[in-house]
Amino acid sequence: MDVALAGERAREFEGERRRRIEERRKQEEDRRRARAAAHASRLAVERERLSGRLVALARRTEALAGIRVSGTAEDERQGVLRTLAVLGTRLARVSNQADADAVHLDLVAAARRLEAVRAGLAAALAEDERLAALTLVETRLDEWDDREALDADGAQAVADQLAAVRAGVADTRTFRFGYARLNEQVGEHLTLVARRTALLAEARDSAQEAAESLAAILTEADALAVELPGRDDAQEIRDLLAAHLAAGRFQEAAHGAVRLAGAAPPLEKALEEHLDRRELARHVTEAAVLAGLVIVEVSPAARAARLAYDGDLTAEVVARLRDEGVDPVSAQ
Repeated sequence: MDVALAGERAREFEGERRRRIEERRKQEEDRRRARAAAHASRLAVERERLSGRLVALARRTEALAGIRVSGTAEDERQGVLRTLAVLGTRLARVSNQADADAVHLDLVAAARRLEAVRAGLAAALAEDERLAALTLVETRLDEWDDREALDADGAQAVADQLAAVRAGVADTRTFRFGYARLNEQVGEHLTLVARRTALLAEARDSAQEAAESLAAILTEADALAVELPGRDDAQEIRDLLAAHLAAGRFQEAAHGAVRLAGAAPPLEKALEEHLDRRELARHVTEAAVLAGLVIVEVSPAARAARLAYDGDLTAEVVARLRDEGVDPVSAQ
């Protein structure tokens, strides 16, 4: 016969279900607050790092002033200084990672403009000044820890061009054109790296959130001895995503974060359905025993269960079942 919970048992069943769901939501909220605190801490470090780069760029811009910088070049240098003043104001107001990323990209662009001014003066630079300019390029590049992983082709092109310019530093014409090309390549390379750094950071944040949700579901399933379908696939996605993040593969990481985020809800649904069936079977079994039925099997479904038993289903037995909070839906 098919039976469903009624009365106090139905209320107890729904109460337990709501409690489990509410507990998961509370844990998720705790994790969200912890992530927000960690993000705020990282953002403070990022602001400090960007502030250091802004100050260094401002010093380089001021240092470029001199008798050889005039006309259009001086106008461009002054434009860079004005841009840096605006960026300083924006940086002080940064409140999220997107704002920080935007300031970062604009800093890279400002540095590129400044070095274009320097490149325009290349013909007037003495050889020691040319070597100092190349050292400055290397210093800019050294500020980026992961640039080779994020743009291997660009990093190699810059390295090759830097070596070529250094080799021709004694020749004014060779240096002039080589240094201008180097500045263009460095600007393109670092702009690309900055954008990919932002994408990778976004993927890392999404991956952390999805991985924490997945871990919570799997931990609950393990504690309740529940085997979840799709568990191995979700863990494989998680492990592959971790590998992509470690290697700096920003596109694969972004895709993997989306896949991992999509893996958790079906597992949570499967866990809840399993627990619903388990709890339903417990209630039906307990009620049937108290009603005096000899149980052969209880097969729970979503909201009802099939109860197989030995003996006749008399009106007295039905009444006892109902008294125990189990209502026969149909008898076969």
